[in-house]
Amino acid sequence: MKVKLLVISTIFILSSCLGTRYLEEGQTILKKQAIKTDGHVSIDELVLLQEQEPNTHFFLFPFTHLVYLYQWGYANYDSIGMVQKRDRIGERYDRKMEKAKTKKEKRKLQSKKIRKQDKWDSKIKEGNLRMRWGEKLAVFDSSKYLQTKENFKNYLFSIGHFDAEVETRYFKTEEKKTSIKLKVIEGPQYMMDSMIYDIQNEKISEIFNRYPKQRLLDGEPYSQDLITRERDRVYELLSNNGYYDFKRQYVIFEVDSASLDDQRLIVKEIIANPIDKEHKQYQIDSVIFTANPNESYVRRREPSRHNNITFNLTNNVFYPRVVDWRIFTYPDSLYNKQLVQETQKQLGYLDMFKFVNINHDTTGGRFVTNIFTSPLSKYQTSFEGGLSILESQAQGLPGPFINFNAKNRNTFKGLEILQLDGSASIQGINGVSKETSNSRKYSRLQYGATLSITFPQFVFPIKNAYKKQIGAYNPKTKAAIGVNFEYRFGEYERTTFNSSWTYTWQISDNLRFNFKPYEVAYIRSINSDAFKAELDTLEANGNISYVSAFKSSFVSNSAMSMDYNSGGYGLGNVNAKFLHMEIEYGGLLQPILGDTPFRKDLTYYKYLKGGIDFRQSVRLDRKTSFVYRTNIGVAYVFGSSRSLPYEKYYFAGGSNSIRAWQPRRLGPGAYGEYIVRENGDKEVNYDREQPGDIIVELSAEIRRDFFAIFDYALFVDAGNVWLWRSKTIDNNLDPQGDRGKFNLDNFASEVAVGAGAGLRIDMSFLVMRIDAAYKFIDPAVPLNQRYVLDELKPRNLWPRINWNFGIGYPF
Repeated sequence: MKVKLLVISTIFILSSCLGTRYLEEGQTILKKQAIKTDGHVSIDELVLLQEQEPNTHFFLFPFTHLVYLYQWGYANYDSIGMVQKRDRIGERYDRKMEKAKTKKEKRKLQSKKIRKQDKWDSKIKEGNLRMRWGEKLAVFDSSKYLQTKENFKNYLFSIGHFDAEVETRYFKTEEKKTSIKLKVIEGPQYMMDSMIYDIQNEKISEIFNRYPKQRLLDGEPYSQDLITRERDRVYELLSNNGYYDFKRQYVIFEVDSASLDDQRLIVKEIIANPIDKEHKQYQIDSVIFTANPNESYVRRREPSRHNNITFNLTNNVFYPRVVDWRIFTYPDSLYNKQLVQETQKQLGYLDMFKFVNINHDTTGGRFVTNIFTSPLSKYQTSFEGGLSILESQAQGLPGPFINFNAKNRNTFKGLEILQLDGSASIQGINGVSKETSNSRKYSRLQYGATLSITFPQFVFPIKNAYKKQIGAYNPKTKAAIGVNFEYRFGEYERTTFNSSWTYTWQISDNLRFNFKPYEVAYIRSINSDAFKAELDTLEANGNISYVSAFKSSFVSNSAMSMDYNSGGYGLGNVNAKFLHMEIEYGGLLQPILGDTPFRKDLTYYKYLKGGIDFRQSVRLDRKTSFVYRTNIGVAYVFGSSRSLPYEKYYFAGGSNSIRAWQPRRLGPGAYGEYIVRENGDKEVNYDREQPGDIIVELSAEIRRDFFAIFDYALFVDAGNVWLWRSKTIDNNLDPQGDRGKFNLDNFASEVAVGAGAGLRIDMSFLVMRIDAAYKFIDPAVPLNQRYVLDELKPRNLWPRINWNFGIGYPF
């Protein structure tokens, strides 16, 4: 108790003294600036308009950690010394340039000098690293306070509250700290009651009047943002109907607030003509596609025509008809900005070109669309290597790995990509069987390769006209074959041969589909005598799901999935949603070839599997977001099958799942294998992976900026996996007798709960993560002991923390 009081007292002492001691005479700190509204105007929008804000606090504690960091850096900041060092660098490079023998060498030295001096100028202006990561003390500035009130009024005016007022309801300075409360009195909001349209071009008037339901202003509250969106709508409408030269400034709005009463407005929307001329509607005369727009290639180009498009291709490098499927603007059609952009986007999706530039030439009275591309290198290879440990293994040592990738672009002149992916690794893990679990490390050797070819179309017997129509959906077909070898010392050898055929397409930038009509795999497994005996024991105890992973088998399936990403989920602190749905049917070939189409000693599977994964991020303020995830999956075995293929089971636990448990060690249900310690205490044995037929995962976390590239998070995870069939018949292994079977009556009591905190390093292109999680409710222990929170004491907290290291966010 004394320790808790000491910690709390220290925090409040730091919060009260930190900052005021850095003030000069007559200065105060802006401690608080509260904003109150009548409820109609978003406070979040007003917060962004503040000229000055209080310093950032560390989560809920009144401790301004960024001020401390800034002042720490400022204490070691020597601006004079930095200026002198910058000048010395300039003098050193000046001497080198005097000795330079060529102009090229001088230019190179001059460039280095500028680059280095710019770096020091930035340090002089912004301070050292700790100052840049930190935050200046928020010294109250009365001019910024008045400007904030003015910003609020301007914003309110922009959304139709013309008579709004901003009052200061509270202004208090105490102990060198200033607190302010601003009250926003919105007043009535003016409505755009009547619209008048003045369109000075007859053709434009006819186009404009085709889409009356798309107009945005009539009957809406006045909003400058809405007016801007209406201007953009008219611009896009006309740009997609031949008006290449049309500009937004030709759309003018006049607002009359005097003619009507009751806060009603008359808005006149004018589409003006250019001075002394009419708007011209352009029709495309020719479209020219050019690959390698470099003068050195001109003599080798061989012009050809397909579908009225001219192709200037070096050595006929592409089949024009395949490229044509991704081009949507044609001669004798009106200029359409949307189709031009779609052409550029679809050509960019092909992974064939360094760039795709489209411009238009209107000289000589003709309208020519030029598509310039520069192909990427035909051959591309990459290697990567390092140390890794499988997340599926709770214990072990990191081992070396190497990955290899080779691409052959445009293999058959149809924009195909032939790709070879290879990998090899040695993992330091515990053995699976009891006899080998404590044996030598680096016992798992795995290597394999996959050969695939991707076509920029649906490889299916359909007419070219249809291929052209679906070209706007980025269609692709991928055929792949592969082989993988796995050897675990003293236990087993597995060889997997697989083949698949996949169609992918996207309806829009945020909606994608994946259809796999078939995927087959032949798994050949050779087990050691000791390991085979261990598997026989497990199978006798009903542990069929685990044993199935080490049997020779044949798996065939078909699957389809959908991904929907709204708002850019995963791109930072934004309001966004992500939805993934999938369904899979296993046993695709059995209805055709029979239940045992090949060798009778192979295991064959029939199953249905489906899942839904929903995620959402909610922006609470500019530094904080709330993110949650719901993941539900169900698999069901039917026919003569007794289990799923091991790779098709669900697993819970790990850095992207329930983080208080080690990877794949949670569940199923309240099932738990126990071990007895020397002192007689019983503990749950988490050494073995625990597969399930059903998974439910719920996760939520608060993410907040800490400083610079560092963020922190507080999280809660809940969930488990369950089986349709009982897991074991031996109560010595499962004293509770739960057997891991799903039962709706016991569902709530078998949900595991963990919580913790994490630190993230966000480098934009890469996020590294460390999460510390603690079990709060553990369903593997007896019912009256599951609330592990009762044991949450400082002396036993640290040993029970489960550490998770990961790349990227957990969800």
